[in-house]
Amino acid sequence: MKELESELSQAIAQEIENFSQMADRFNNKEIPEEKFKRYRLQNGIYGQRQPGHQMVRVKIPSGLLDADQLRCLADIAGTYSRGIGHVTTRQDIQFHYVVLDDVKNVMTDLAKVGLTTREACGNTVRNVTSCHRAGICPTELFDVTAISEKVAYFLLWNPINQDLPRKFKISFSGCTSECGLAAIHDLGFIAASREVNGKTEFGFKVFIGGGLGSHPKLALPYTDFLPINEVLPLCEATLKLFDTHGNRRNKSKARMKFVLEQWGLEKFRETLGEILAEIKASDKIFPTLPDPALKEKPAQLAEIPSANGTPGNEAAFQLWARTNLIPQGDDTFAIQTKLPLGDVTEAQFRGLADLAERFSTNGVRTTHQQNIIFHRVIREDVANFYTALKTIGLGDAGAERVVDVIACPGADTCQLALTNSMGVGGAINKKLSEELPMYDDLDGLRIRISGCPNSCGHHHIAGIGLHGVAKKVNGKLVPHYQLHLGGGLNSETPTLGKSKIKLPAKNIPSAVLELIRLFRTEQQGEETFNEFVERFGREAIGEKLAQFSDLAPPDERPDLYWDWKEDNKEFSLDEIGPGECSGTVIDMIEYGLRMAGETIEKAQQAYNKGEYAETAQLIQEAILLDARSLLYTYGTDSPHDDQILKEFQQKLVEQGILSERFELFTKELGKWVDFGETAETVQHFLKEGGNFVLECQEVYDRIDSKMRLRKV
Repeated sequence: MKELESELSQAIAQEIENFSQMADRFNNKEIPEEKFKRYRLQNGIYGQRQPGHQMVRVKIPSGLLDADQLRCLADIAGTYSRGIGHVTTRQDIQFHYVVLDDVKNVMTDLAKVGLTTREACGNTVRNVTSCHRAGICPTELFDVTAISEKVAYFLLWNPINQDLPRKFKISFSGCTSECGLAAIHDLGFIAASREVNGKTEFGFKVFIGGGLGSHPKLALPYTDFLPINEVLPLCEATLKLFDTHGNRRNKSKARMKFVLEQWGLEKFRETLGEILAEIKASDKIFPTLPDPALKEKPAQLAEIPSANGTPGNEAAFQLWARTNLIPQGDDTFAIQTKLPLGDVTEAQFRGLADLAERFSTNGVRTTHQQNIIFHRVIREDVANFYTALKTIGLGDAGAERVVDVIACPGADTCQLALTNSMGVGGAINKKLSEELPMYDDLDGLRIRISGCPNSCGHHHIAGIGLHGVAKKVNGKLVPHYQLHLGGGLNSETPTLGKSKIKLPAKNIPSAVLELIRLFRTEQQGEETFNEFVERFGREAIGEKLAQFSDLAPPDERPDLYWDWKEDNKEFSLDEIGPGECSGTVIDMIEYGLRMAGETIEKAQQAYNKGEYAETAQLIQEAILLDARSLLYTYGTDSPHDDQILKEFQQKLVEQGILSERFELFTKELGKWVDFGETAETVQHFLKEGGNFVLECQEVYDRIDSKMRLRKV
């Protein structure tokens, strides 16, 4: 521990040690699995369908990584995982097949280079993302990176972010091209400006209440202009609203978009405005966010360079340059590095670190397209950069094009996934690379795949989106994909793809190729793919693809009934388990205990102000919160306060779970005795109420591995 503290801050070292101790208690069956699950999710450690293995998610605000961090990720991939890291659609990097006993070492190694897994999972604010072209995009109003990072680190470890009803997502974009995906976030910020007394003031257009999943919703406009100094207060106000009003009993309805759906935008705005006004009127001081300068648009963008003697095919280099280079205004380029389905090997991590040091002064950024981008590579270095990328197997063209398929990990590791999205994604990539050599005319068409309806692969916002389902064919259960068409995001007309037809997994690559060929044949003028979908019609497209619905009998072609990457294995749903982010009794208990603690603090504040009737009411509320929370372990709940107190008296006080001192106390409270309005009368109950809240927390801390509350 001493050696660790010499390299890390004491607080982070202690947090890592605490995780290790909790893991030991779980392994020793001293605490229930659900309690440990909630704790590890809070720390970015996710279970997977293979028993005994964990997924470790590294939180990377805005996707920014330097060379040392890339080498650390390489070490983790090689030492603790299976030699591969996976870039996610939230700019994180995650590792699979990590054993629990190694998690402490992984956390320690990450902390040494300034990275953490904290709050990358669980009911928290997830990674704060920003456009990967921030700082180099010729159409951006200003670079949002520094603001996005400041918001991320303000919320990390912040008490308002530790026990939300469900996950919460925030993004920043510098321009209306919407590569920050504001429309699918709980809070989406797009750079904006206005003129005030002849001066330019910067801020953000704000969207609120977006999210995908099985019930996708596009965010609604909250305001056309929010000053930069109000970004953090708005974040806090929104989180407080969500914390209070989010649905904690039904996790499938717990996202903030459902609060907005239930209330409507007008009530939501009004309530949020009241909370925001209270925060502004308080004496709370927020960190100052950077004040950006107006970005000057470059007079001329750099032209695509020639190969300059690069070994290999000049045509291959030119295709890579056309699709993977982003010209900048000072004869430099941003270079998109295409990662096959978001995967990076240990050796590739090290190669990328070398490239960052050799060619890019600003390190790299992961992207929500599951790639890595380098900024400010000078023209003279581009050919050598390409050669180095080819050496580590990352020199493929087509970044952010139709041949750059996005896929979640799917049934490889996820407990919720029905199908192997990585397998079909790889098969589509292979099919298109072999039979679609040119794709420049398909700019803007993306393919996104999820292994289930939850949209971790963002299938709802793709021109061609796919999510895994199961369907019986010829009496056998067969992996299928639901096809979604016409999705895509921009700040003005974001669109969710609409589903039409289900196709067997093994026929998906051929069906996708046929769909692209159909578009090329039927395209009118400069019509985009999504415009073609709307004009041609999903019904007509479904008819054209219906040929791919049929399968030969299973005795003739058994392979057609298997999933991708699952040769000689009959498809089944037996390995599907409960979702790691689903709600648990533990969530409700810990929320109730937290609210009881906060309520007794409010009671003390009311007492200090001489508001004795208010003090009495708050004491009663705190005790009922605690009683109701601990009774969840018995499967007991009731809307009637007197019934809750009666059950609590019988099950916990009379059974010795709580100390005897509270027997008379809870009986008196059950009669709703008038505490009176004198300081002395209320003070007694305030003291006892505070002790009651503390002891209820201690009782919960003694919960055993079978979710039983133990006696003192």
